[in-house]
Amino acid sequence: MSNSIWATLSAIDCSEHIEKKGQFSYLAWTWAWAMVKENYPWAEYELLADTVYPDGTMEVRVKVSINTQVAVDSGNHSLVFNTLSHTMWLPVLDFKNKAICNPNAFDINSSRMRCLVKCLAMFGLGHYIYAGESAPNPSPALQEDYERLVELVAKGEGWELRKFTIDQGAKMDELFNMAPQGKKTQFKADVRDLYGKTNGFMKAWVGEVEARIANGDSADSITECYEELTDLEKHYCVDALDEITRHKLSEAIGEKI
Repeated sequence: MSNSIWATLSAIDCSEHIEKKGQFSYLAWTWAWAMVKENYPWAEYELLADTVYPDGTMEVRVKVSINTQVAVDSGNHSLVFNTLSHTMWLPVLDFKNKAICNPNAFDINSSRMRCLVKCLAMFGLGHYIYAGESAPNPSPALQEDYERLVELVAKGEGWELRKFTIDQGAKMDELFNMAPQGKKTQFKADVRDLYGKTNGFMKAWVGEVEARIANGDSADSITECYEELTDLEKHYCVDALDEITRHKLSEAIGEKI
């Protein structure tokens, strides 16, 4: 179970949600907790008793428990969980990362939330931030897919991009997050624009085929419209036809499509 939690949370790119305090980086606790709850709805955290030292400095502690459902107890009508817990501690610090003597309520609250995020790193979320890294290391296979995506966009290969995004499915979010910080939004826009061009082409092609059929054009004319497409274009454009038009196109070219 612990390996599964670590694998899930450590793979999340947190780079767009990192906040700066002086020279130090912190992960926004609201987003971090939302990510945990999104993946593990039964996760919970507990603020443990604070420790006050003789010099007036203070240390906060947070315990996080991630519960994963493993079974349903039909006899008691209740869920059965596996639970993994970690506890983390953190001094109440100023903007120079120095312990504060006699901290106020705001200082204490801020430290508790940062301690929560630090504890979440024990489960994998944003752990690389504390190692001084800027982003998690992708798997070789994921890196290869990302490089392929970049290549398709750079070359303007719209139809290959369309096939790629459909094949990748949910993994596209991970690939988008691998773009350099500050360039993710533009990269997504470039992918959407290129994908959108294939949508526009399909709409125009479908309209042309429907018009030729409606006008009673010859089979040669309709076949010409079809044969101008590449194999990949045929695959997606034919799928965009309604059943009646697809049947008439098949009759015109003399083969089932």
